[in-house]
Amino acid sequence: MDFMRWFAKDEEVRSRGREPAAWVSQYAQIRDPAGPSNRSTPNNSTPSSTRASSPSGSVSPRCDHQTLQLSPNSLSSTRSLREYRSLGNRELWRWLWLDFSRPVQSTASKRLKRKLSNCNLEATAQEVQQRELRAIREEPVGLSLLPPIGEGSPLAGIFTLVSSAMGAGCLSLPFMFKQSGIILGLLLLFAGAVLAHLSLVVLMCCARYTDSGSMAHLVSLAGGSSRGGRAVDVVIAIYGIAAVLCYMMFIGDFFGGIVRSPFLGWDVPRETLIICIAAVVVWPLSLPRSLTALRYVCVLSVVSICITAVVVAFKTPEQQSLGFEEASGSGTQAPDDWELRWWNSDPRCALQSFSIAIFAFAAHTNAVPVATSLKRADGRSIWCVSFYSVCIEFIFYALMGLGGYLSFRGLTKQDFILNYSNDDLVIFVVRCVYGVVVCLGAPINLSPCASSILGLLSQGGERTRLQQLHPLVVTLVVVGCVCIAIWNEQVADVIGLIGSSCGTLIVLAWPSMIYRRVLFDLHPPRLAKGVYALLRCAALMGFAAFSVQAYSAWQGKLSA
Repeated sequence: MDFMRWFAKDEEVRSRGREPAAWVSQYAQIRDPAGPSNRSTPNNSTPSSTRASSPSGSVSPRCDHQTLQLSPNSLSSTRSLREYRSLGNRELWRWLWLDFSRPVQSTASKRLKRKLSNCNLEATAQEVQQRELRAIREEPVGLSLLPPIGEGSPLAGIFTLVSSAMGAGCLSLPFMFKQSGIILGLLLLFAGAVLAHLSLVVLMCCARYTDSGSMAHLVSLAGGSSRGGRAVDVVIAIYGIAAVLCYMMFIGDFFGGIVRSPFLGWDVPRETLIICIAAVVVWPLSLPRSLTALRYVCVLSVVSICITAVVVAFKTPEQQSLGFEEASGSGTQAPDDWELRWWNSDPRCALQSFSIAIFAFAAHTNAVPVATSLKRADGRSIWCVSFYSVCIEFIFYALMGLGGYLSFRGLTKQDFILNYSNDDLVIFVVRCVYGVVVCLGAPINLSPCASSILGLLSQGGERTRLQQLHPLVVTLVVVGCVCIAIWNEQVADVIGLIGSSCGTLIVLAWPSMIYRRVLFDLHPPRLAKGVYALLRCAALMGFAAFSVQAYSAWQGKLSA
């Protein structure tokens, strides 16, 4: 029996009570195809009947029925079966540490095991073919060494996740370091990155290998009921409204600094700016149901955030010198405001900082589309797409958060861009670029949010009729967000509440449910219990953060 049969065998043998298939009793590992090929060549003609199909009878467009063509030498060198415990982490990460010898009862788990095996086999076949082509072609030079960036490539998936996470909310990261301190802030930021990576891998893996096309389908699969899908739609709608609210608040902050700068010298109230820009820019752009022309704003948003992080890092020594002069001279700030805070033991501040960190890495609404669009969907590709995207975000977040806090320390505002002087030319340019991003980012989030609200209200054939109410829903959301943005200027408080409620559900709670349902039985017991406990405890911590912040906000409004 060749190595493909070890993987292609499904659960039929076990269900009929026969002797279990070899790949069920041992963990199959494909070695590097470039190894020696002096073994005897096995028969490489695998009947199509041995290929796995989904339990529903439908065949996925990839990883199920495509013919894998390997040369006889490659087949003989890749055939190797070893026990799970004999493999190291360097080999197991390609298979997401799944143990194929563990029995599973869930239909979703069985489907995932079959499709992951086939996807990894397909990726191995592609690697072998590429090695054979390199042997007969000239060595690549220059830009040809770079991996492709087309649709469905890993680089495209990485950029999609990065652009989804790196929004205007990262401007509150310096305030997070002010609240928690440098050491605790870095630990919380790192914890947010680890949790985001784990949950992204869970969502992407389960979406791709269980043929789930949306987050709602995954949650319904985990909960065993269609009600979970409706709950996902509600949370995503609220999440979109909250994103629009944050953009409205940033519009007041950015354009306030722009119009009051010496380059313009206009004295326009913050409330007037929010109302005018919302009425002239945000509302008209949000009325169309399709915003294809604004898809390039995601690129501008990522570029502007990266530029802002670099500018903040370069201006940190200058801002520190000004702060030292004011603190030691006749400045207005007290010496206590210029002391560095390394660790803050206040649990309320730590919980708010944790919420901001979770919100900063929340790219999970696009995890399912990225996973289903990958042309090469083996375990290694999914792991790398998630890992590299989170690493890129962590680097720029740490750079911006530390640079902003070290520049203003105890005086850091919730939107730290407000700490910079209005007559700074470099910051003026940053504000102008970011002003365009927040103006166009609001309709990008608002239009699909309105469509989700109409989808929740519609039943059956009423959906087409309710689509005519799209302008009314957009108008109501814009008016509501404008009123709240005028009433409240504390953007970090809003981000903390949203991160600890909707962010906790999307990033932590639902991935933990999906992991328990689909992947828990396929991992070794210690690893499975550790991953599940980590996601579950983090979700409980997020809900606790929401309770504390909601209570503090309520008490603050009552005392005011």
